[in-house]
Amino acid sequence: MRDTDRYGYGLRIRSLGPVAELPLADPAADHPLVRFRYDDSTHPPAPTGGPDEWRCVRSLADGRVLSLDRRAGAATLHGSPPTPDLLPHPYLTAAATVVNRWAGRESFHAGSFAADGRVWAVLGVRTAGKSSLLAALAADGIPVLSDDVLVTDGRYGYAGPRCLDLREPVPGSDLATVPVRYGTRLRVALPPVPDRLPVGGWCFLRWGDEPALRPVPATDLLGRLAARRAWPELPSDPAVLFSLATLPAWEVVRPRDWRAMPAVLRLLRDATGRAVPAGSTTGGR
Repeated sequence: MRDTDRYGYGLRIRSLGPVAELPLADPAADHPLVRFRYDDSTHPPAPTGGPDEWRCVRSLADGRVLSLDRRAGAATLHGSPPTPDLLPHPYLTAAATVVNRWAGRESFHAGSFAADGRVWAVLGVRTAGKSSLLAALAADGIPVLSDDVLVTDGRYGYAGPRCLDLREPVPGSDLATVPVRYGTRLRVALPPVPDRLPVGGWCFLRWGDEPALRPVPATDLLGRLAARRAWPELPSDPAVLFSLATLPAWEVVRPRDWRAMPAVLRLLRDATGRAVPAGSTTGGR
């Protein structure tokens, strides 16, 4: 392993440089390797109509183009090199979604946190308050594994970059923040966590008047998970989705009033603790 190899979303990442939000990769781990590089040519490749088994070209929101080559294990960012704060999010997220799908893993638009040695996903639409809930969990001392994407092989969930990006500060918390992404986000640094933990279950966020936790029927869960897949045009392994749909799941009703957040956190702590079977394995590997 080179000393520049970094870790994020279940991948060994090479050539991004010393990005503070990405820990050094474990030399003993067998994570898939992806080599990042930059190409500032004026004629980037045209986006593909959809991913195939070996190659994918994606247009990004800021006008850059990301091309991925499975045989070469390479991710090339076409356009001017971005500032370092953009690398862990959003650029790594775009590459990790494709590379992990090629590796047979599933990716969801979800954050995640750890409880009782397991990883619990936090899912919802773009304005559902995922990042702010995760920030409240972090301020309460609960480990946060990922902010924007949860990668899983059906058994384990993999940690993302050690940062959390917010649109606005969390009221009443002492979380230190720095402006990133052209001043549109406030970044919270996260402490180290295991590179992977067993997946415990799912939390679907919804706004409401009173804090509540409602079980998601097993008949609805598979459809909900399919709807929250990251970049759904990529093919999935049905066995992974069916396995994940057997896990506990709740709809988490959260008021917009921040004074209700302690009650929401109590509900989450109670539910995630109850859901772990007695005598189950709680370690990462």
